Amino acid sequence: MLVPLCYIFLYLWGVFSITCQSKSVPNVYVFGDSIVDSGPKSYHATGLKTGYLPYGTQCLFMDKSRFTDGHTIPEYISSALNVFTPRSMDDLNIHAEHGINYASASSGILPETGTTLGINYCLEKQVNFFNETVDKTLRPRLQEKLSEYLADSIYIINIGTSDYIYNYLQPDHYNSSRKYSGEDYAELLTNTLGNNLKDLYNIGARKMLVFQVGPLGCYPYVINKVKPSSRCAEDVNSLVSIFNEKLDVKLKELSEKLDGSAFVTARIFDLIKSMILRPSDYGFAEMRWPCCVTQENGTGLCKRDQEDNLPPDLPKESIQRGTQRLFLCMEVPPIRLNPNQSQIGKPVKYVCQERDYYLFFDELHMTQAAYKFIVNKCLNSTSSDGACSPYGIYQLAEI
Repeated sequence: MLVPLCYIFLYLWGVFSITCQSKSVPNVYVFGDSIVDSGPKSYHATGLKTGYLPYGTQCLFMDKSRFTDGHTIPEYISSALNVFTPRSMDDLNIHAEHGINYASASSGILPETGTTLGINYCLEKQVNFFNETVDKTLRPRLQEKLSEYLADSIYIINIGTSDYIYNYLQPDHYNSSRKYSGEDYAELLTNTLGNNLKDLYNIGARKMLVFQVGPLGCYPYVINKVKPSSRCAEDVNSLVSIFNEKLDVKLKELSEKLDGSAFVTARIFDLIKSMILRPSDYGFAEMRWPCCVTQENGTGLCKRDQEDNLPPDLPKESIQRGTQRLFLCMEVPPIRLNPNQSQIGKPVKYVCQERDYYLFFDELHMTQAAYKFIVNKCLNSTSSDGACSPYGIYQLAEI
């Protein structure tokens, strides 16, 4: 079925509400874990996967293989830069020069991370996939324009969360916490990540946006397991902070050694923690509980909803078109908060109605409203202590 013209108009008019004001960027390539994985991936056999409602309930016309209710961070960034949304590796032969998303749910910097959940592709493998894309697909198509194309594109790297959630913090399955101190483990992660980034550089990448790991000790997944006496499990946050500090040092070192490189750090740890501790300052109302009822298998993912167990505000089109893999992702108008009839809090039966007021969609992944806010903070960040530093995404595009 053809997408109605009115939907296309709404999409172009500003579904994302992010102004495009950068020079022409060829495209965006994505590497990382489930935070930026928007699927679908037929080759992906990991137990940490979606592809079912309520995931993608905000999107009427896109596959549900994403770990949020709607758009992901790379999709918002692509919209801001006025480029194609990076497609799954399943679409590599068709869309290679329009950006590819290599992210693999449950994956980490280390090869063993997340493997108790099944097959995934660590960052090194993702970079190798990109190298194959360049050699086998982009080089024959772009020929002498390849180097310029690769240098002008932007590379999003969001990795490291699983190295804690599905590795260091799971001593029953991994020995990393017995083998390494928090300091040594962070050193191992950042050194390995640095090598992966150098490999990207050697392939041709120059503009890299690298995300910190968020304050995992404040996430519902960790809170429900650790049950800290305070708002957050600060011992977990301390582990993550060591990694983030070493990440800053590593990116500065790489920028000095790799001629022509430009590294931007997305400083999401402090931003997300502030959103969690003072949600009303940022337009949110619920930060403790996820928007959906989650599974009891330790993954923190939403339960699979049946059509008769979905919220009444969910349009039937979202159900009927949920398996289609169309390019456009149209947002469902959000339910606005009614203080007298608020359903803010722990969901009991199904996905929450007031999605735009929740920080978390499931126990580990944020809502599209939160992702949209984070991207907006990074677009024009111009100070060294901004959400993105040493400059914002628009400035990175202009280099």
